[in-house]
This record gives sequence, C-alpha cells and structure tokens, in this order.
Amino acid sequence: MDYSFNGISLLSFTSLLSCVIVINSAPTVIDPLYNHLFTNTSYNSKLIPVCSQGGKVDVFFGTALRQMMNLNEKDQTLLINIWLRLKWNDCRLSWNTTQYNNSHIVVPYDTVWVPDITLYDSSAEEEMMPGKTEYRATIYPSGTVYYNFPTVLQSACLVNVLYFPMDTQICTLKFGSWSHSGTELDLYPSTDQGRPITDLTNLVYHNEWDVVSMKADRNVLYYQCCPDPYPDITFSLEIKRKPLFYIMSILFPCILTASVAALGFALPPESGEKVSLEITVLLSLAVFLLMVTDQLPPSSVNFPYVGMYFASSMILVSFSCAMTVLVLNIHFRGATGNKLPNWMRRLFLGRLSWLLFVKTGKTNSNKVHSKKTDSEKQEELNQNTFTNKTFKMDHEDSTKLPTSNGNIHSQPRLPSIVTNTSSRDLLLRSGDPMLTLLTEQCETLKKIEGHMQQDESEEQTNNEWYLLAKVLDRLCLFIYIFMTILTSIIFLAKMGGS
Repeated sequence: MDYSFNGISLLSFTSLLSCVIVINSAPTVIDPLYNHLFTNTSYNSKLIPVCSQGGKVDVFFGTALRQMMNLNEKDQTLLINIWLRLKWNDCRLSWNTTQYNNSHIVVPYDTVWVPDITLYDSSAEEEMMPGKTEYRATIYPSGTVYYNFPTVLQSACLVNVLYFPMDTQICTLKFGSWSHSGTELDLYPSTDQGRPITDLTNLVYHNEWDVVSMKADRNVLYYQCCPDPYPDITFSLEIKRKPLFYIMSILFPCILTASVAALGFALPPESGEKVSLEITVLLSLAVFLLMVTDQLPPSSVNFPYVGMYFASSMILVSFSCAMTVLVLNIHFRGATGNKLPNWMRRLFLGRLSWLLFVKTGKTNSNKVHSKKTDSEKQEELNQNTFTNKTFKMDHEDSTKLPTSNGNIHSQPRLPSIVTNTSSRDLLLRSGDPMLTLLTEQCETLKKIEGHMQQDESEEQTNNEWYLLAKVLDRLCLFIYIFMTILTSIIFLAKMGGS
C-alpha cells in the first residue's frame, strides 16, 4: 500500500514538472513579431535606416523640462533635469497588423537604431546624457519609433549679470546629430498644430529661478570641416531670478550702511568718532562688494549695476570721510590764532548758513575786528582815562594823608576842574601818593581791559571757525544725502529695467 502511494506521488510530480516546462517554453505573442523584425532579418542597429537611394531619415525632437536645478553664474553653466523625446521612422521595422496582432512592441535601446542626438554646448565632465542607453524604444506597425528618456544636462550658458539680482537669463540648448549630416538625417522640432512643442506642464518649483518660457528654433548651418549642411534644434530657455533673497541680504544692508555714513556729519567734532565711523562704513561696503563679486563671473563687459552702486557708495563714503577730516581741521583752526577771512565770513556765515538752518548768532564785529591799530587803541584809552574827567575838589577843604612819621598833614586839593591839556602832567608831577595809587590802578585797569579784549577776540575767532565747520558739516550732509538718494534711484531703476 505504501509503495503504490509513493508511485502515484512520483507520477504526479513528474506530470506537473512537464506542464511547467511546456508552459515556460511556449512562445509569447510578441516573439513572432520580434523574430520577424530582428531575428529572421539582417537588421543592423548600428546603421541608419535609409531605405532608398538619396533618401534620409526625418527625426522629430521634443523636450519636457522637469526641473531647473541650478545656474552657476561664476562657471556659467546650466544644470537641468529634462525629458527628451525622439521620433523617427525606420523603414525596416514595419509589419502587417493582420498577420501580427500587435499594436506596438517595446524593445531595448541597443536593439534598434537610435539617432546620435548630441548636446553641442555640453559642459559635462563625464557622461553627456546620463541614462540615455538605459531605456526602451517603442515601435509601431508603420515603422515609427519613439524613444523617450529622462536625463540631466549640463550646458554652457552665457550669463549676463548686468541687472543682478533682478536679471533675466536666456540659456540656449543646441541639439543635433554629430555624425550624420542633413543629407542623411534631418532634424525637426516636434510640433502640435504646426507649433513646436516645449512642455512645461511637469515643471518642478525652484527657489531661486522662475522659468518664463522655452522656445524651439530649427537652424541649418555649414561648418568649415564639412561641405554638407547640419541641421540643429536650438531651445531658448528664459529664466528670471527671484530677487528677494539678494535684496534682503545684500542690497538693503548696503543701502542702510551707506545711510549710516550720514550720521558722521551729525556727530560733534569733540567726540573724536567721526572719522572712525566713516572708515567703518567704508569697510562694510567693501565686504558687501566682495560678497557680490564672489558669486558673479569675473567679466569686464557686463559689470553688474549693483557692483557699480556699491562702488559709488564707497566713493561717497570716501568723500564724506575726506570732508570730515576737513571739517575737523577747520573746527580746531581757531586755536592757532588765525582769523577767518572776510570772504569766508560773508559766504558761509551769511546767507548760506541761513539756507542750511545753522544758527550763527549775533557777533560784535566792530568791536573785535576794528581797523584801529593797537597803539591807537592804547592812546585812546590813556586819554579817556585822564581827560574829560571832573574832579570836584574844594579849595577850602583838605585831604588828610598820613606821613612817614605817622602824622597827618593836610594836602591841598587840586582845582575842581582839571583841564584836558594839563591834567595828565599835573597829576603825575604832584607826587601825591593817592594820585600815584590812582594812576597805577588806572594802568592795571587798562591792562585788564586789554586782556579782556584779547580774550574776547580769541573767543570770537574760535567761535567763527566753529560756526564755519558747522556750516560745512551741514552742507556736506545735504550733499551726501542728495547724492546717496540720487545714486540709489538711478541704479535701482536700471536694475529694475531688465
């Protein structure tokens, strides 16, 4: 009983194995068509399918941009993820649908002939079109072949940074056959109702760039190497930069820093920080300029307006620094005793100070800037001291003055009215101690008055130089603000005019 059961099991297993072998060895519905196209014929995938004398293959080429990956301004290279779509007719790959019930057949890349479409301006260091040979072609009964594949392309792109960071770039992608001329292979853009197809429906969002458009143009060119024409399809990819990041990180801080330089004119000269502030602002602008030039190609043809703006701001700040040094020199010039020239007093301390809203106050110019010489002033002072005076002295009374021995004697008084001509000599010859004391006090008062006049003159001179420095400081402030606003408007308008 056991032996019969084992025999039945072995027989069942053998039958099942035979069925599996038969099923696996049965041909698919595609095999006959595949054998008809490739196995039973002398099809050679390495030869272009030109089936008539003087004929050529028409290849239709289309693209679908998937992702704008990067635009390296410094290296001037464009990196994109793109889907390439090829369509052509291979006269050797047609079949009768009544004989083979297949609407299409999908075969590996190396099974069929595929046109050697090349990116002329490729800057890839390794593979030009990565993944091109890893996909499959679709063949239809009429012999029409479709070969669609995704790839990453790195192409040279001439970057115009004139309007950075509000710039728009146009990068060209030039495709064509590298081996076959236009007499063997003619290239056309894929069209929809007569218009070239450039698919942007599957585009992935990019943080820095917006894709504006993508256009296709067909060109036929002759090269010096070869007598035959070579057609190509050139795609023009227009992209626009999103400027907000660069405005907030570079442009706005630069404008703010340049505006801070105006505060240097508001600082009093005594603070000693005017020049330090201007130099600090100048160094900050130099750092911003280095940040911009580090991202852009070293081109002298299209130097960016933002770089020109930074350079202009640095020139203005350098001007403000130089004017600050001048103002400081003028401010402390009064300590040297140099008097302010009359033309400078009239020009800067007159109407100009009023226009610049600088209060100069009222100065006694006649007192300080008298045209009389010092000797004339001294003589006038002496005569005023001893003349035009009325000494009311009583002849009957006497002035009691102490003598050297302690006694008191009477000194006759001078006449009640001392004449102008004899008063000075009379008082000096009298030898009276009181009169001598009065004379010495008058001389002391004259010296004190002279020192006071000198101090007042020096103070007035210092004040005039101080006011001149203040007027120049205010004038430079208005000039700097005007030039800063003007340059900002000009360069921002030019950058926005792209």
